[in-house]
Amino acid sequence: MFDSDPSPEFDTFACSLDALVASIDARDPYTCGHCDRTGRISRALGLRLDMHGDGLRQLELAAHFHDIGKIGIPDHILHNPGRLEQEDWEVMKTHSALGERIFLASHRPDAVAVAKIIRHHHEAIDGSGYPDRLAGDAIPLAARVLRVADTYDAVTSRRPYHPGCEHEEAMRILHAEQDWKIDGDVFREFERLMRDRALQAT
Repeated sequence: MFDSDPSPEFDTFACSLDALVASIDARDPYTCGHCDRTGRISRALGLRLDMHGDGLRQLELAAHFHDIGKIGIPDHILHNPGRLEQEDWEVMKTHSALGERIFLASHRPDAVAVAKIIRHHHEAIDGSGYPDRLAGDAIPLAARVLRVADTYDAVTSRRPYHPGCEHEEAMRILHAEQDWKIDGDVFREFERLMRDRALQAT
């Protein structure tokens, strides 16, 4: 459904973190595929929101590597097939800040901008997210876009503890989360994007 061709600068970046991506894939193949799909969705949605140039490239990179911090999460938490206990959930929530640190270590010219998006992709519009409990427009737009793309792919993907929702159910879930967890304006543009994709497929 989404264009699989990366931005022109994307391949040079992939070389610098391929080893980490391969490590995550070996531990949790779902995460690697999820990041690829989320990257394609984020790029398509970013274009709909008039993101171009460096801003769009940074969004795409952040989406592709938004879960890179999971390499630092212990296996017994990362592979837990059920609901995490609160203590383990607190550990899991550190993955966004860990991802920021890992990306910053790439020392790319855009590392700070991309790492900031990675850090904030689990912030919520109402301030209940993590790691910094940012709210509203204090959350970078790219992180708000990534949150929508990440949520959609997560709820539609099959996991050992989650069969994966159909598209219609996933959209109902996101609709219920708008102006609470996710940015309502971003979600409404996502709705239009998905309707247009569906029409193109018919």
